[in-house]
Amino acid sequence: MAEKSGIGWTHHTFNPWWGCEKVSEECRYCYIGAIMKRAGIKHPFAGPRRTKTWEIPLRWNRKAQDASIRRRVFTCSMSDFFHAEADAWRRDIWKLIRECEALDWLILTKRSERITECLPADWGMAGYSNVWLGVTCGHPQSYYRIADLLKIPARVKFISAEPLLGSLDLHHYLSGIDWVITGCEQAAKGTRRPMDLGWVRDINQQCLETNTAHYFKQYYDQERGTPLTNGLIDGVVCQNFPPPTIVEV
Repeated sequence: MAEKSGIGWTHHTFNPWWGCEKVSEECRYCYIGAIMKRAGIKHPFAGPRRTKTWEIPLRWNRKAQDASIRRRVFTCSMSDFFHAEADAWRRDIWKLIRECEALDWLILTKRSERITECLPADWGMAGYSNVWLGVTCGHPQSYYRIADLLKIPARVKFISAEPLLGSLDLHHYLSGIDWVITGCEQAAKGTRRPMDLGWVRDINQQCLETNTAHYFKQYYDQERGTPLTNGLIDGVVCQNFPPPTIVEV
């Protein structure tokens, strides 16, 4: 759990469960394994286990309400919200999401084929007002996830092209997408696959043409081998959010 997340596009991260399995090319060098092993969990890709930190978002929500602001919560950074082995807990997490009305819950999945069957009965024709629904697509093999997302009502729909593993043509999809996140793979040197800044530049242009918000998260400085998070593309910072603008403090 992180009250002040190191991820630039969210305020908090919350994990109702930890653990997952790899399901696509974007998962090959997933960071979850290393983090869970450091926490003493020997088999991080053996399915999720429920955490004991469910009261924390309630505190974040009270703080946001007291300050009359909204806060973004990246949900399931250490698993997948729509993992089949978490079905028994999902009713509880939807209840928590409904209770935390001052938080915008950013739910990102690689299991887009399961979204519809896992939505709550009261999701309605527009989705929950405080849920942003996203899919990972960093490789052309994952376009199907965007197609799945576009069939589902949500207040904000977003694509995470992270890790970005190749050139993406998103023209066919962006008319129904509010936000695109791009970023390189964060893995050990010698393991991580390189990202061409030209791929990011091209996605940024596609977003400009369709008035889609683009957040360029990070890339590696090839000389120093360190991640840069300034969001610069040709001297311009590209770290935008979909409307309405979130009030910062």
